[in-house]
Amino acid sequence: MKRPAPPILESDLPATARDLVRLVGWAKAEALIRELGGIPYPVPKAADNNAAGAARFERLAEIVGQRGAERIVAEYGGDVMEIPNCKTAIARARMRAMRARCDAGATLEEIAIEFGCTTRWVTEVLKRPDDGAGRVLERGGQMGLF
Repeated sequence: MKRPAPPILESDLPATARDLVRLVGWAKAEALIRELGGIPYPVPKAADNNAAGAARFERLAEIVGQRGAERIVAEYGGDVMEIPNCKTAIARARMRAMRARCDAGATLEEIAIEFGCTTRWVTEVLKRPDDGAGRVLERGGQMGLF
């Protein structure tokens, strides 16, 4: 049985993602991040400025709705918006969810099966410190690179 996605803390999101949430709400920002995350997106100056801009506006409107696209154009029109992929925020949410399952009494094996990883990875996650707000910190030092 697949678990629902763990909640992502707003403080873990990059600034552009927080701006998107402010403009269009979390559900639509999440849809845009899932669809176009990790790419620079030239935001048109208007919905019908030129053919290429109209096509880009339509693409935005398909993902975030007409009103959401209008808000994004009002804020970023004429700029290239770097749409984040939020991999760090998603990873931190997964780590918090693993910890929560452990705190609830799940075994390493149950957590590994549930999250599709190894028991060794679960152990590594559970060893990591957090910042007091529940966010699991990345490993520091050179060994964190590998």
